[in-house]
Amino acid sequence: MRLLVSRHLENFLALYEARNMHVAAERKGISQPALTKSLKVLEDDLGTELFVRTHTGLEPTNAGRALFRHARAIDQEARFAELDVRDVHESMGGRIRIGVGPVLAVSTFPPILAEFHQRFPKVEISVETGISNHLVDGLMRENFDVVVTALPEVPLPDRFAAYPLYTTGMAVICRRGHPLEKQGKITRDDLGGYGRVGFVEDREFEKKSRHVFGSRADQLRPIVQTTSLTVMFGILAATDYYAIVSSMIVPRAEREGLVSFSPAEGLWSLDIELMCKASLANTKPIRMLHEALLGAPSSSVSVR
Repeated sequence: MRLLVSRHLENFLALYEARNMHVAAERKGISQPALTKSLKVLEDDLGTELFVRTHTGLEPTNAGRALFRHARAIDQEARFAELDVRDVHESMGGRIRIGVGPVLAVSTFPPILAEFHQRFPKVEISVETGISNHLVDGLMRENFDVVVTALPEVPLPDRFAAYPLYTTGMAVICRRGHPLEKQGKITRDDLGGYGRVGFVEDREFEKKSRHVFGSRADQLRPIVQTTSLTVMFGILAATDYYAIVSSMIVPRAEREGLVSFSPAEGLWSLDIELMCKASLANTKPIRMLHEALLGAPSSSVSVR
């Protein structure tokens, strides 16, 4: 049992996730009476009920949901502290929840994830892909421990830290033989004549395009939205639509038979950063991710 986290909080987390006393007791390897007693210690100390019994199992109260948010953060930081203080992480457990942009997810990140697993074999890894505003929002709500994505225009609160990784430009991709490819020199206005495929609810894209295209940005509103690069590439290969993506994904797009170019006036750049809670910034798992990402830049980005 870890000394950095109360066993009562650990038992509470098991109950919250299982919503069933018998299942939680089995997962923790203790008896149901012992788990019931542990819950009562917490409830007596806090002066409120944390769960109510329903016909489907245990349902957290408002106080229980509030405690879960804090208990999960405390538990995670304690796990990272153990990895950082003790140099025997191979024999320890833990978990890390990572959010990463779709471009990195299919380019530089998979080998880094494999390296992370080799360094921390007992750490349970959860990875979710998404666009930048989804990932940053998830970090704020503590659904992620660390995210690697484009830096939002709005500054992060003080309780979070951000570390620069890459600066990447943007490029237009479309099918080979597209009218735009045949046209030769392309201007921003030329894009308005074709449909754009974009990512779902990409608020950061909208802000950037509004800044670059001004009133013409309305012509860039996506007619197809997706969360998958595979789906995006498939649609582009079969239509005269186009997409504006990070230049980091251009090599992958070209392997899929697409072509890329940039309008004569150019587009914009993105700053890719690693973001996490400030309290986790100097732990071994976060430092390892940061160093690995810096050490494996794509040829289409510049290291910051």
